[in-house]
Amino acid sequence: MVIRTFEGEDMQDVLRKVKKELGTEAVILGSQTRKTSGASRERVVVTAGLPGVDPPWLPAGESRSAPVASPETESRRLREEVAMLRETVRRFEEDWGPGTRETVMELVRTVGTLSEGVRESPSSGVPEEMGVATGLLERAGVTGEDRDDLLRALRTVSYSPAEFQDPERTGSLLQYLMARQIRVGGSFLERSSGKGPLVVILAGPTGVGKTTTIAKLAAGFTLKHGKKVRLVNLDTYRIGALEQLRIYGDLMGLPVDVAGTPERFLEVLDVGSVSPEEVVLVDTAGMSSRESGKLKPFVDGVAAKPHLDVTVSLVLAASAKTADLEDALERFMPLSPRSLIVTKIDETRCLGSVYPFLSRAPVPVSYVTTGQRVPDDIEVAHPGKLSQWILGGFR
Repeated sequence: MVIRTFEGEDMQDVLRKVKKELGTEAVILGSQTRKTSGASRERVVVTAGLPGVDPPWLPAGESRSAPVASPETESRRLREEVAMLRETVRRFEEDWGPGTRETVMELVRTVGTLSEGVRESPSSGVPEEMGVATGLLERAGVTGEDRDDLLRALRTVSYSPAEFQDPERTGSLLQYLMARQIRVGGSFLERSSGKGPLVVILAGPTGVGKTTTIAKLAAGFTLKHGKKVRLVNLDTYRIGALEQLRIYGDLMGLPVDVAGTPERFLEVLDVGSVSPEEVVLVDTAGMSSRESGKLKPFVDGVAAKPHLDVTVSLVLAASAKTADLEDALERFMPLSPRSLIVTKIDETRCLGSVYPFLSRAPVPVSYVTTGQRVPDDIEVAHPGKLSQWILGGFR
């Protein structure tokens, strides 16, 4: 097996490099994120291997292209390679320390699985023993390349083909693999730089629940964290938008300001108008992704002020199709969103469209909303819980 390390901006970028360099038969042996010097954000690092290529630890002089006489001979040879590889792991740990163990041991499991006689279906390209895993993924709405990538990764974390027949075990492994691909960003308060008032601008398409989400965040910050919160409305287009926000403000005793122009927005957030410890939650007009440029002057104006800690969060509904989610993210990227909020988790029975989007999104998800109750139905995103909902449905 040829083993190589690839690095890129996100998982999708790295997988393209893996397929270009090693082809579609490559398997993912491990992944991590790391911050490189001079980079503004973490990069994804993936270790990948190509089965079927003789490994470099075979004894010198042994033929690397000799034909396999029989399945028994092939199985015996592979078991011998596993033993040699285990010895290689021991030497690696002596020479380089235990940091290399995880990646190499995943390779041991991959070769061990081959020695057990794993065979892929020649008709579909999906291993025959993967029927349980394939069924779980397709019922969840995860299909195509995303399904195939998860099936390939599943083979690297399983010790025996017999495990593939246990739905509970297989489901747990799939949830683990999904969770590894979902980036989360933590709460806004955790991400705050503390250099001044925290200004959170919620942007997104029409009807995704931005105003209700702002109310949930405001109540949580006020009641659970004791923060001083101010609400600002930039939505001067939709009838009733200001009234809805003012109702929430009155119920929670929070001030509500209106800013119909970038200039007025700057006045509201002037140095003397907000305290350094204050959290300002900004509601924006629901607009199609093609109209996102209308919000950019507001964002650029406040982002240029050094006394403000400004973050833009893109709000998207879980019921949208993967292509629509990706299109919205692409068109709102000029606003430089730092996080995502996925709403209406409870309003769809199938979250399969969410996984491909989150696994490839260049920004992490910070919150999810799971109902209409204020402030209860919102929580900080957790990759394990998200993967559980994606595979088994929201409960």
